[in-house]
Amino acid sequence: MEPETPETRTPPASSSPFLAPGHTYSSVTDKISSLVLTRGTRRGWWFGFLVAFALLMALNYALAAVLIHGVGLFGINIPVAWGFAIVNFVWWIGIGHAGTLISAFLLLMRQKWRTSINRFAEAMTIFAVSCAGIFPLIHLGRPWLFYWLLPYPDTMGVWPQFRSPLVWDVFAVSTYATVSLL
Repeated sequence: MEPETPETRTPPASSSPFLAPGHTYSSVTDKISSLVLTRGTRRGWWFGFLVAFALLMALNYALAAVLIHGVGLFGINIPVAWGFAIVNFVWWIGIGHAGTLISAFLLLMRQKWRTSINRFAEAMTIFAVSCAGIFPLIHLGRPWLFYWLLPYPDTMGVWPQFRSPLVWDVFAVSTYATVSLL
């Protein structure tokens, strides 16, 4: 009798209602993984990767320039010009609120299929809050002095200016991040 090889082996009849006749879980896994493991990387993917990498390097250059030259570099020397920076911050907070809203809505409706969408919504919330948390540091102009925004007891009795929107932003982001993580 000839030994059985994977090519000559006949798959057993499937008893699962999810598999087509003549397939097993391993044959389906082999079929799906062969698409990823045997096909080469296309030129379109490399082009997209290079475009994304170039944009990442432009972001790094812009952040380095802001840290070296200050926030006046992007034109916020006058109060009216702060609108664009504040809108960017509020946009990320809004994305975080959307994730929390989706998660809360699914929880209140007691949907049994909500687990994966809930995880995605909460991950979106944490990511958006972490992106929003970067903005007060950049808008501070001197991120190495970030502790100026935090109330901490010191011997000189200097506290942050609680009328400053930057301090509000720090409190908003830290409160929202704490609630989202919990």
